[in-house]
Amino acid sequence: MIRPRTFVLAAVAVLVLLAGTLGVRYVTRHSRIPKKPAPVRLARYTAPPAPAQVPAPKGAAGLKVPCWGCPESDGWPVRFQTDLDLLAPLGNGTANAALWLKDFAREVGARAAEAEAANKRRITAAGDLGKVLKADDPLLLEAEPWADQATMRFYPDVFAMDGFETRIPNLLVSLMLAKSWVARADAHPEAPTALEDCRRAIRWGRLLRQDDATLIQDLIGLACIRAGTRGLYDLAARRGDQPLMLASAIVLGEHAPQRLKSAQLVTRVSVVGDQDLGFLAALFTETTDRKLDDILSVARSAPDRRFRAEAITQLAIVREMGKSAQKERTRKTLDELSASPDPIVSALARWARTAKIDQEQL
Repeated sequence: MIRPRTFVLAAVAVLVLLAGTLGVRYVTRHSRIPKKPAPVRLARYTAPPAPAQVPAPKGAAGLKVPCWGCPESDGWPVRFQTDLDLLAPLGNGTANAALWLKDFAREVGARAAEAEAANKRRITAAGDLGKVLKADDPLLLEAEPWADQATMRFYPDVFAMDGFETRIPNLLVSLMLAKSWVARADAHPEAPTALEDCRRAIRWGRLLRQDDATLIQDLIGLACIRAGTRGLYDLAARRGDQPLMLASAIVLGEHAPQRLKSAQLVTRVSVVGDQDLGFLAALFTETTDRKLDDILSVARSAPDRRFRAEAITQLAIVREMGKSAQKERTRKTLDELSASPDPIVSALARWARTAKIDQEQL
């Protein structure tokens, strides 16, 4: 009776010892990493939004359903094949909406605290929209004219492309605004402004997708478009507007394929394992020559810049940790991309040529 208990206690002691040793190694390793300087807060943007007009949607004649499952879709960019002007054309305001939205960015945004406060005062909306701002929330009203601008560019106007350290806007605020406009329309479907609220959410998503620089910003823009389009479909169904229902349904049908294609492309270019090892860094997966061919192909010629950017950041890892022949091929490609006329691609390629990638960053 005593021996099994002795074995159990001994095993527990060994586990505790190993865990303690591992903890010491982790603390020691991280103590050697130099602390990053505190981020510099950006100046608040105080100019008003430019006056803007929003044209009426185009007629929905001659609509076709894009076949995302057909072979020809393999060469398509991961964007809507249906003209979104059928639902929500962009406004013509001349201001860059990114200059307003960047103020809510975490750490560097002059209004980051306001973003946190807005997040706390959300209420639960009907349906699957989750928590949203009230219909008359000051932030929601302030954002409306910014959704009527024709441009939203963060890179390189606001944030620099800096590899793994590239900053992004506060995308939770962006999604909150879009869902709040849709929730306001859902709550008052007979109001004359209900359709415009849903169209505003779609325009907001279209603006977010303009940069085509980071995958996460594009996916949030796609989510905003989906929320607004779903709202339009529901309103059209209530009002018996069959042309609008058809156009909305076709656009909604393009949402899931774009998410799936995005996931496939990211998996195609990723060289880092997806094991969840907690504070142990994710394991580096040895890159095969065939895998490297895929990454180089996407980095050079993908029709969507965000996927080229994803591939280039992965090339930084190969340049540091790949086999010698792979490193040479990678350096040559990064040299070529550094001379790209696209400022986003060239900036990332220059970063990838010199970035120091270690196991901690992985």
